[in-house]
Amino acid sequence: MRRFNILILFLFLMLNVVAEEDVFTIYMLGGEIGESVDTWNEKRGPDGSCELELLSRATMKIVRGAGAVEMTTTTKLSADCVTFEPKRIESVVRDMSSNETLRGVNNGGLFSTEIVRGSKSEKSSVRLSSDATFFSLIFKKLREEDFLKGGRAKVISEESLRESEISYSGQKAGDGSVVATLIYQGIPMRYTLVNGKVMKSEVQNGLLVYRRKGAAVPDGTAVSSSVPDILEKSKNRNLGLFIAEPRKAGKVVYHVESDNFSTIPDTCFQKKNVTTGEITVDTTRQDCLDAPKKEDTMSNLYEDSSDPEIIKTAKKVAGNAVGRDEKIDRVAKFVSRYISNKNYDHSNLSASEVLRKKSGDCTEHSTLFAALMRALGVPVKMVYGLVMTPDGEFFFHNWNEALGDTGWVPVDSTFRLVPADAARITIIYGGADSGSREQVSLSVFRFLTGVKIRVKSFSEGGLRR
Repeated sequence: MRRFNILILFLFLMLNVVAEEDVFTIYMLGGEIGESVDTWNEKRGPDGSCELELLSRATMKIVRGAGAVEMTTTTKLSADCVTFEPKRIESVVRDMSSNETLRGVNNGGLFSTEIVRGSKSEKSSVRLSSDATFFSLIFKKLREEDFLKGGRAKVISEESLRESEISYSGQKAGDGSVVATLIYQGIPMRYTLVNGKVMKSEVQNGLLVYRRKGAAVPDGTAVSSSVPDILEKSKNRNLGLFIAEPRKAGKVVYHVESDNFSTIPDTCFQKKNVTTGEITVDTTRQDCLDAPKKEDTMSNLYEDSSDPEIIKTAKKVAGNAVGRDEKIDRVAKFVSRYISNKNYDHSNLSASEVLRKKSGDCTEHSTLFAALMRALGVPVKMVYGLVMTPDGEFFFHNWNEALGDTGWVPVDSTFRLVPADAARITIIYGGADSGSREQVSLSVFRFLTGVKIRVKSFSEGGLRR
Protein backbone atom coordinates (compact mmCIF):
# COMPACT_ATOMS: atom_id res chain seq x y z
CA MET A 1 0.00 0.00 0.00
CA ARG A 2 2.92 2.35 0.78
CA ARG A 3 4.41 1.81 -2.68
CA PHE A 4 1.02 2.67 -4.21
CA ASN A 5 0.84 5.97 -2.30
CA ILE A 6 4.37 6.94 -3.40
CA LEU A 7 3.44 6.16 -7.02
CA ILE A 8 0.30 8.34 -6.78
CA LEU A 9 2.39 11.20 -5.33
CA PHE A 10 4.94 10.81 -8.13
CA LEU A 11 2.21 10.98 -10.77
CA PHE A 12 0.71 14.02 -9.06
CA LEU A 13 4.01 15.84 -9.24
CA MET A 14 4.58 14.85 -12.86
CA LEU A 15 1.14 16.08 -13.87
CA ASN A 16 2.19 19.51 -12.70
CA VAL A 17 5.13 19.67 -15.08
CA VAL A 18 4.72 21.90 -18.13
CA ALA A 19 7.25 21.21 -20.89
CA GLU A 20 8.27 23.46 -23.79
CA GLU A 21 11.05 22.98 -26.35
CA ASP A 22 12.95 25.54 -28.42
CA VAL A 23 15.31 24.49 -31.23
CA PHE A 24 17.81 26.90 -32.80
CA THR A 25 20.34 26.58 -35.63
CA ILE A 26 23.70 28.19 -34.80
CA TYR A 27 25.68 30.19 -37.37
CA MET A 28 29.12 31.77 -37.02
CA LEU A 29 30.57 34.24 -39.51
CA GLY A 30 27.73 33.39 -41.87
CA GLY A 31 28.09 29.57 -41.86
CA GLU A 32 26.21 26.89 -39.95
CA ILE A 33 28.18 25.40 -37.03
CA GLY A 34 25.60 23.58 -34.91
CA GLU A 35 22.28 23.35 -33.10
CA SER A 36 20.89 24.24 -29.69
CA VAL A 37 17.87 22.58 -28.06
CA ASP A 38 16.32 24.21 -24.97
CA THR A 39 13.74 22.26 -22.95
CA TRP A 40 11.79 24.23 -20.35
CA ASN A 41 9.87 22.72 -17.44
CA GLU A 42 7.79 24.20 -14.63
CA LYS A 43 7.71 21.94 -11.60
CA ARG A 44 5.16 22.71 -8.88
CA GLY A 45 5.35 21.09 -5.46
CA PRO A 46 2.49 20.12 -3.12
CA ASP A 47 3.31 23.22 -1.03
CA GLY A 48 2.63 25.52 -3.99
CA SER A 49 6.29 26.16 -4.74
CA CYS A 50 7.30 26.47 -8.38
CA GLU A 51 10.68 25.88 -9.95
CA LEU A 52 11.53 26.72 -13.55
CA GLU A 53 14.04 24.34 -15.12
CA LEU A 54 16.03 24.71 -18.33
CA LEU A 55 17.88 21.84 -19.96
CA SER A 56 19.99 23.20 -22.80
CA ARG A 57 21.97 21.01 -25.21
CA ALA A 58 24.22 22.57 -27.83
CA THR A 59 26.44 20.86 -30.40
CA MET A 60 28.96 22.75 -32.50
CA LYS A 61 31.64 21.96 -35.05
CA ILE A 62 34.23 24.70 -35.50
CA VAL A 63 36.58 24.32 -38.46
CA ARG A 64 39.99 26.01 -38.19
CA GLY A 65 42.21 25.41 -41.18
CA ALA A 66 42.94 21.68 -41.52
CA GLY A 67 41.60 21.01 -38.01
CA ALA A 68 38.15 20.96 -36.47
CA VAL A 69 36.80 20.98 -32.93
CA GLU A 70 33.50 19.27 -32.17
CA MET A 71 31.95 20.43 -28.91
CA THR A 72 28.84 19.58 -26.92
CA THR A 73 27.54 21.61 -24.00
CA THR A 74 24.80 20.33 -21.69
CA THR A 75 23.49 22.80 -19.13
CA LYS A 76 20.79 22.22 -16.54
CA LEU A 77 19.71 25.13 -14.38
CA SER A 78 16.76 26.08 -12.22
CA ALA A 79 15.24 29.19 -10.67
CA ASP A 80 12.12 30.32 -8.85
CA CYS A 81 9.18 30.62 -11.26
CA VAL A 82 8.10 34.02 -9.93
CA THR A 83 11.24 35.87 -8.80
CA PHE A 84 13.65 34.00 -11.10
CA GLU A 85 16.08 33.77 -8.18
CA PRO A 86 18.78 31.24 -9.18
CA LYS A 87 18.66 27.85 -7.50
CA ARG A 88 21.38 25.73 -9.07
CA ILE A 89 23.26 25.05 -12.29
CA GLU A 90 25.41 22.29 -13.75
CA SER A 91 27.06 22.56 -17.14
CA VAL A 92 29.24 19.95 -18.86
CA VAL A 93 31.43 20.97 -21.81
CA ARG A 94 32.94 18.18 -23.88
CA ASP A 95 35.17 18.20 -26.92
CA MET A 96 37.20 15.46 -28.56
CA SER A 97 39.99 15.61 -25.99
CA SER A 98 38.73 17.01 -22.69
CA ASN A 99 35.76 17.60 -20.38
CA GLU A 100 34.93 20.45 -18.02
CA THR A 101 32.09 20.60 -15.49
CA LEU A 102 30.74 23.80 -13.93
CA ARG A 103 28.46 23.71 -10.86
CA GLY A 104 26.79 26.45 -8.87
CA VAL A 105 24.37 26.40 -5.93
CA ASN A 106 22.58 29.35 -4.34
CA ASN A 107 22.35 29.07 -0.55
CA GLY A 108 20.46 32.07 0.79
CA GLY A 109 22.12 34.48 -1.60
CA LEU A 110 25.61 32.97 -1.35
CA PHE A 111 26.43 31.47 -4.73
CA SER A 112 29.00 28.69 -4.35
CA THR A 113 30.67 27.50 -7.55
CA GLU A 114 33.05 24.76 -8.60
CA ILE A 115 34.70 24.18 -11.97
CA VAL A 116 36.15 20.70 -12.41
CA ARG A 117 38.66 19.63 -15.03
CA GLY A 118 40.01 16.11 -14.61
CA SER A 119 41.26 15.72 -11.05
CA LYS A 120 41.57 19.49 -10.49
CA SER A 121 38.92 21.98 -9.42
CA GLU A 122 38.45 25.71 -8.95
CA LYS A 123 36.07 26.80 -6.16
CA SER A 124 34.69 30.19 -5.20
CA SER A 125 31.73 31.86 -3.46
CA VAL A 126 30.14 35.22 -4.12
CA ARG A 127 27.18 37.10 -2.62
CA LEU A 128 24.51 37.55 -5.32
CA SER A 129 22.44 40.68 -5.87
CA SER A 130 18.85 40.14 -4.72
CA ASP A 131 17.50 40.63 -8.27
CA ALA A 132 20.10 38.57 -10.17
CA THR A 133 19.08 35.71 -12.45
CA PHE A 134 20.75 33.41 -14.95
CA PHE A 135 21.44 35.06 -18.32
CA SER A 136 19.34 32.41 -20.11
CA LEU A 137 16.28 33.41 -18.08
CA ILE A 138 16.33 37.11 -18.87
CA PHE A 139 13.65 36.71 -21.56
CA LYS A 140 11.47 34.84 -19.08
CA LYS A 141 11.90 37.50 -16.41
CA LEU A 142 11.49 40.57 -18.64
CA ARG A 143 8.51 41.24 -20.90
CA GLU A 144 8.50 42.96 -24.28
CA GLU A 145 7.34 46.23 -22.69
CA ASP A 146 10.30 46.10 -20.30
CA PHE A 147 12.70 46.06 -23.25
CA LEU A 148 10.83 48.92 -24.92
CA LYS A 149 11.26 51.01 -21.74
CA GLY A 150 14.93 50.04 -21.38
CA GLY A 151 16.89 49.48 -18.21
CA ARG A 152 19.56 47.42 -16.48
CA ALA A 153 19.60 43.96 -14.94
CA LYS A 154 21.96 41.68 -13.02
CA VAL A 155 22.73 38.34 -14.69
CA ILE A 156 24.86 35.29 -13.96
CA SER A 157 26.91 34.03 -16.90
CA GLU A 158 26.51 30.32 -17.56
CA GLU A 159 30.08 30.30 -18.93
CA SER A 160 31.93 31.87 -16.00
CA LEU A 161 29.32 31.59 -13.20
CA ARG A 162 30.06 35.26 -12.43
CA GLU A 163 27.51 38.02 -11.91
CA SER A 164 27.59 41.16 -14.03
CA GLU A 165 25.26 43.94 -15.14
CA ILE A 166 23.65 44.23 -18.56
CA SER A 167 21.81 47.15 -20.13
CA TYR A 168 18.84 46.57 -22.39
CA SER A 169 16.62 48.49 -24.77
CA GLY A 170 14.12 47.70 -27.50
CA GLN A 171 12.06 49.01 -30.36
CA LYS A 172 9.02 47.90 -32.32
CA ALA A 173 9.64 46.67 -35.85
CA GLY A 174 7.26 47.29 -38.73
CA ASP A 175 6.00 43.69 -38.60
CA GLY A 176 5.01 44.00 -34.93
CA SER A 177 8.03 42.14 -33.55
CA VAL A 178 10.26 43.68 -30.89
CA VAL A 179 14.00 44.02 -31.49
CA ALA A 180 15.72 43.96 -28.10
CA THR A 181 19.37 44.94 -27.68
CA LEU A 182 21.42 43.75 -24.71
CA ILE A 183 24.92 45.02 -23.94
CA TYR A 184 26.92 42.40 -22.07
CA GLN A 185 30.51 43.28 -21.12
CA GLY A 186 30.59 45.74 -24.02
CA ILE A 187 29.31 43.15 -26.52
CA PRO A 188 26.05 44.06 -28.34
CA MET A 189 23.50 41.26 -28.56
CA ARG A 190 20.33 41.73 -30.60
CA TYR A 191 17.20 39.59 -30.19
CA THR A 192 14.07 39.43 -32.32
CA LEU A 193 10.97 38.73 -30.17
CA VAL A 194 7.52 37.66 -31.38
CA ASN A 195 4.89 37.36 -28.67
CA GLY A 196 7.63 37.20 -26.06
CA LYS A 197 9.51 34.36 -27.77
CA VAL A 198 13.04 34.71 -29.14
CA MET A 199 13.01 34.07 -32.88
CA LYS A 200 16.62 35.02 -33.50
CA SER A 201 19.63 36.25 -31.57
CA GLU A 202 22.65 37.96 -33.04
CA VAL A 203 25.97 38.65 -31.29
CA GLN A 204 28.45 41.35 -32.36
CA ASN A 205 26.60 42.42 -35.50
CA GLY A 206 26.09 38.95 -37.00
CA LEU A 207 29.28 37.27 -35.82
CA LEU A 208 27.26 34.59 -34.01
CA VAL A 209 23.59 33.98 -34.89
CA TYR A 210 20.93 31.69 -33.41
CA ARG A 211 17.79 31.18 -35.54
CA ARG A 212 14.69 29.40 -34.28
CA LYS A 213 13.95 26.42 -36.52
CA GLY A 214 10.78 26.78 -38.55
CA ALA A 215 10.43 30.49 -37.87
CA ALA A 216 10.55 33.08 -40.63
CA VAL A 217 12.75 35.95 -39.48
CA PRO A 218 12.87 38.79 -42.02
CA ASP A 219 16.29 40.43 -41.74
CA GLY A 220 19.38 41.14 -43.78
CA THR A 221 21.75 38.71 -42.06
CA ALA A 222 23.24 36.40 -44.69
CA VAL A 223 23.72 32.81 -43.51
CA SER A 224 24.74 29.56 -45.18
CA SER A 225 24.38 25.87 -44.34
CA SER A 226 28.06 25.28 -45.17
CA VAL A 227 30.52 24.99 -42.26
CA PRO A 228 32.86 28.03 -42.29
CA ASP A 229 36.62 27.94 -41.82
CA ILE A 230 36.98 30.30 -38.84
CA LEU A 231 40.65 30.97 -39.58
CA GLU A 232 39.87 31.96 -43.15
CA LYS A 233 36.82 34.01 -42.19
CA SER A 234 38.48 35.87 -39.33
CA LYS A 235 41.79 36.82 -40.96
CA ASN A 236 42.47 40.52 -41.33
CA ARG A 237 44.73 41.82 -44.11
CA ASN A 238 47.30 44.49 -43.41
CA LEU A 239 46.28 47.55 -45.43
CA GLY A 240 49.56 49.40 -44.99
CA LEU A 241 53.28 48.83 -45.56
CA PHE A 242 54.29 45.25 -46.32
CA ILE A 243 56.65 43.51 -43.85
CA ALA A 244 58.45 40.75 -45.75
CA GLU A 245 59.83 39.11 -42.59
CA PRO A 246 57.48 39.91 -39.72
CA ARG A 247 59.29 37.56 -37.32
CA LYS A 248 62.31 39.91 -37.48
CA ALA A 249 60.38 43.12 -36.75
CA GLY A 250 61.52 44.83 -33.56
CA LYS A 251 59.34 47.95 -33.71
CA VAL A 252 56.13 48.52 -35.66
CA VAL A 253 53.72 51.45 -35.74
CA TYR A 254 50.12 50.56 -36.67
CA HIS A 255 47.00 52.56 -37.42
CA VAL A 256 43.96 50.65 -36.12
CA GLU A 257 40.32 51.37 -36.88
CA SER A 258 37.94 49.64 -34.49
CA ASP A 259 34.94 50.53 -32.34
CA ASN A 260 36.81 48.77 -29.53
CA PHE A 261 40.12 50.62 -29.92
CA SER A 262 39.89 52.00 -26.38
CA THR A 263 39.90 48.46 -24.91
CA ILE A 264 43.36 47.70 -26.37
CA PRO A 265 45.76 47.83 -23.41
CA ASP A 266 48.82 49.97 -22.93
CA THR A 267 51.70 47.73 -21.91
CA CYS A 268 55.44 48.16 -21.49
CA PHE A 269 55.90 46.90 -25.06
CA GLN A 270 52.79 48.52 -26.56
CA LYS A 271 51.54 52.12 -26.46
CA LYS A 272 48.38 53.46 -28.05
CA ASN A 273 47.41 56.99 -29.03
CA VAL A 274 43.64 57.40 -28.75
CA THR A 275 43.74 60.70 -30.67
CA THR A 276 45.52 59.35 -33.77
CA GLY A 277 44.41 55.71 -33.56
CA GLU A 278 48.03 54.59 -33.62
CA ILE A 279 49.64 51.71 -31.73
CA THR A 280 53.40 51.41 -31.35
CA VAL A 281 54.81 47.98 -30.49
CA ASP A 282 58.47 47.75 -29.47
CA THR A 283 59.64 44.32 -28.31
CA THR A 284 63.30 45.34 -28.14
CA ARG A 285 62.78 47.18 -24.85
CA GLN A 286 64.77 45.82 -21.91
CA ASP A 287 63.47 48.13 -19.19
CA CYS A 288 60.09 46.51 -18.47
CA LEU A 289 60.25 46.07 -14.70
CA ASP A 290 56.59 46.01 -13.63
CA ALA A 291 56.01 43.89 -10.54
CA PRO A 292 54.35 40.55 -11.36
CA LYS A 293 50.70 40.12 -10.45
CA LYS A 294 49.33 37.21 -8.46
CA GLU A 295 47.98 35.47 -11.57
CA ASP A 296 51.46 35.58 -13.14
CA THR A 297 52.80 33.22 -10.47
CA MET A 298 49.94 30.95 -9.43
CA SER A 299 48.75 27.58 -10.67
CA ASN A 300 45.20 27.33 -12.08
CA LEU A 301 43.00 24.90 -14.01
CA TYR A 302 44.85 25.49 -17.28
CA GLU A 303 48.35 26.66 -16.40
CA ASP A 304 48.50 23.94 -13.74
CA SER A 305 52.07 24.55 -12.59
CA SER A 306 51.50 22.59 -9.36
CA ASP A 307 50.90 19.34 -11.28
CA PRO A 308 53.62 16.80 -10.30
CA GLU A 309 54.46 15.95 -13.92
CA ILE A 310 54.73 19.63 -14.82
CA ILE A 311 57.11 20.23 -11.90
CA LYS A 312 59.19 17.16 -12.81
CA THR A 313 59.43 18.18 -16.47
CA ALA A 314 60.27 21.80 -15.64
CA LYS A 315 63.20 20.79 -13.44
CA LYS A 316 64.47 18.40 -16.08
CA VAL A 317 64.29 20.98 -18.87
CA ALA A 318 65.91 23.74 -16.79
CA GLY A 319 68.74 21.43 -15.78
CA ASN A 320 71.73 23.44 -14.54
CA ALA A 321 70.47 26.77 -15.89
CA VAL A 322 71.57 29.56 -13.56
CA GLY A 323 69.54 32.67 -14.37
CA ARG A 324 65.96 33.30 -15.46
CA ASP A 325 66.98 34.21 -19.01
CA GLU A 326 68.59 30.82 -19.55
CA LYS A 327 65.56 29.04 -18.12
CA ILE A 328 63.26 31.01 -20.43
CA ASP A 329 65.37 30.07 -23.46
CA ARG A 330 65.51 26.39 -22.58
CA VAL A 331 61.80 26.07 -21.82
CA ALA A 332 60.71 28.00 -24.95
CA LYS A 333 62.81 25.75 -27.18
CA PHE A 334 61.60 22.64 -25.36
CA VAL A 335 57.92 23.56 -25.79
CA SER A 336 58.38 24.32 -29.48
CA ARG A 337 60.00 20.92 -30.08
CA TYR A 338 57.89 18.91 -27.64
CA ILE A 339 54.51 19.77 -29.17
CA SER A 340 55.26 17.75 -32.27
CA ASN A 341 51.68 17.51 -33.50
CA LYS A 342 50.86 21.10 -34.51
CA ASN A 343 47.10 21.28 -35.07
CA TYR A 344 43.80 23.05 -34.32
CA ASP A 345 42.05 19.96 -32.96
CA HIS A 346 41.47 21.18 -29.39
CA SER A 347 39.34 23.89 -27.86
CA ASN A 348 41.59 24.38 -24.82
CA LEU A 349 43.88 21.93 -23.04
CA SER A 350 45.51 22.33 -19.65
CA ALA A 351 49.31 22.26 -19.51
CA SER A 352 49.34 18.77 -18.01
CA GLU A 353 47.04 17.59 -20.82
CA VAL A 354 49.38 19.13 -23.40
CA LEU A 355 52.27 17.34 -21.71
CA ARG A 356 50.50 14.02 -22.26
CA LYS A 357 49.17 14.66 -25.77
CA LYS A 358 52.11 16.61 -27.30
CA SER A 359 49.48 18.29 -29.45
CA GLY A 360 47.95 21.69 -30.06
CA ASP A 361 48.18 25.19 -31.47
CA CYS A 362 49.53 28.48 -30.10
CA THR A 363 47.31 28.33 -27.00
CA GLU A 364 48.66 24.93 -26.01
CA HIS A 365 52.23 26.17 -26.57
CA SER A 366 51.65 29.24 -24.38
CA THR A 367 49.81 27.29 -21.69
CA LEU A 368 52.57 24.70 -21.37
CA PHE A 369 55.28 27.37 -21.40
CA ALA A 370 53.53 29.34 -18.64
CA ALA A 371 53.03 26.31 -16.40
CA LEU A 372 56.61 25.07 -16.77
CA MET A 373 58.08 28.51 -16.05
CA ARG A 374 55.85 29.13 -13.02
CA ALA A 375 56.85 25.70 -11.71
CA LEU A 376 60.43 27.04 -11.80
CA GLY A 377 59.42 30.15 -9.89
CA VAL A 378 59.50 32.47 -12.94
CA PRO A 379 56.43 34.75 -13.34
CA VAL A 380 54.71 34.49 -16.73
CA LYS A 381 51.80 36.30 -18.36
CA MET A 382 49.36 34.80 -20.88
CA VAL A 383 48.98 37.22 -23.81
CA TYR A 384 46.18 37.15 -26.40
CA GLY A 385 46.10 39.25 -29.54
CA LEU A 386 46.74 39.46 -33.27
CA VAL A 387 49.90 38.35 -35.09
CA MET A 388 50.96 39.08 -38.66
CA THR A 389 51.91 36.29 -41.06
CA PRO A 390 54.51 36.61 -43.88
CA ASP A 391 51.52 36.96 -46.24
CA GLY A 392 50.52 40.19 -44.52
CA GLU A 393 47.44 38.79 -42.76
CA PHE A 394 46.57 39.08 -39.07
CA PHE A 395 45.28 36.07 -37.12
CA PHE A 396 44.36 35.58 -33.49
CA HIS A 397 47.33 34.30 -31.54
CA ASN A 398 48.50 33.45 -28.03
CA TRP A 399 51.98 34.07 -26.61
CA ASN A 400 53.65 34.95 -23.28
CA GLU A 401 55.67 37.51 -21.40
CA ALA A 402 58.19 36.11 -18.90
CA LEU A 403 60.11 37.94 -16.18
CA GLY A 404 63.80 37.54 -17.07
CA ASP A 405 66.95 38.64 -15.31
CA THR A 406 66.63 42.29 -16.37
CA GLY A 407 62.87 42.61 -16.90
CA TRP A 408 59.91 41.21 -18.80
CA VAL A 409 60.57 39.49 -22.12
CA PRO A 410 57.95 38.68 -24.83
CA VAL A 411 58.16 34.96 -25.67
CA ASP A 412 56.53 33.11 -28.56
CA SER A 413 57.24 29.39 -28.16
CA THR A 414 55.04 28.60 -31.17
CA PHE A 415 57.61 30.33 -33.38
CA ARG A 416 60.51 29.61 -30.97
CA LEU A 417 61.22 33.33 -30.50
CA VAL A 418 62.88 34.93 -27.48
CA PRO A 419 62.22 37.82 -27.56
CA ALA A 420 59.14 37.72 -29.77
CA ASP A 421 58.78 40.12 -32.70
CA ALA A 422 56.73 43.31 -32.85
CA ALA A 423 54.46 42.18 -35.72
CA ARG A 424 51.67 41.61 -33.19
CA ILE A 425 49.11 43.57 -31.19
CA THR A 426 48.16 42.65 -27.62
CA ILE A 427 44.40 42.67 -27.01
CA ILE A 428 44.16 41.26 -23.48
CA TYR A 429 46.12 39.46 -20.77
CA GLY A 430 44.81 36.21 -19.33
CA GLY A 431 43.95 35.75 -15.66
CA ALA A 432 43.60 32.87 -13.24
CA ASP A 433 39.85 32.21 -12.97
CA SER A 434 36.71 31.60 -15.01
CA GLY A 435 35.80 35.29 -15.07
CA SER A 436 39.09 36.24 -16.72
CA ARG A 437 38.80 33.35 -19.19
CA GLU A 438 35.39 34.66 -20.24
CA GLN A 439 36.92 38.12 -20.69
CA VAL A 440 39.45 36.62 -23.12
CA SER A 441 36.63 35.03 -25.14
CA LEU A 442 34.70 38.30 -25.23
CA SER A 443 37.81 40.20 -26.37
CA VAL A 444 38.17 37.81 -29.30
CA PHE A 445 34.54 38.53 -30.24
CA ARG A 446 35.20 42.27 -30.17
CA PHE A 447 38.02 42.04 -32.71
CA LEU A 448 36.81 39.27 -35.02
CA THR A 449 34.99 41.72 -37.26
CA GLY A 450 35.03 45.40 -38.14
CA VAL A 451 38.78 45.97 -37.67
CA LYS A 452 41.15 47.67 -40.14
CA ILE A 453 44.92 47.57 -39.52
CA ARG A 454 47.58 49.50 -41.42
CA VAL A 455 51.33 49.26 -40.84
CA LYS A 456 52.69 52.81 -40.96
CA SER A 457 56.37 52.10 -40.23
CA PHE A 458 58.62 49.30 -38.98
CA SER A 459 62.20 48.38 -38.20
CA GLU A 460 64.03 45.17 -37.46
CA GLY A 461 64.97 44.23 -33.91
CA GLY A 462 68.08 42.75 -32.38
CA LEU A 463 69.23 39.16 -32.58
CA ARG A 464 66.88 36.52 -31.22
CA ARG A 465 68.24 34.37 -28.46
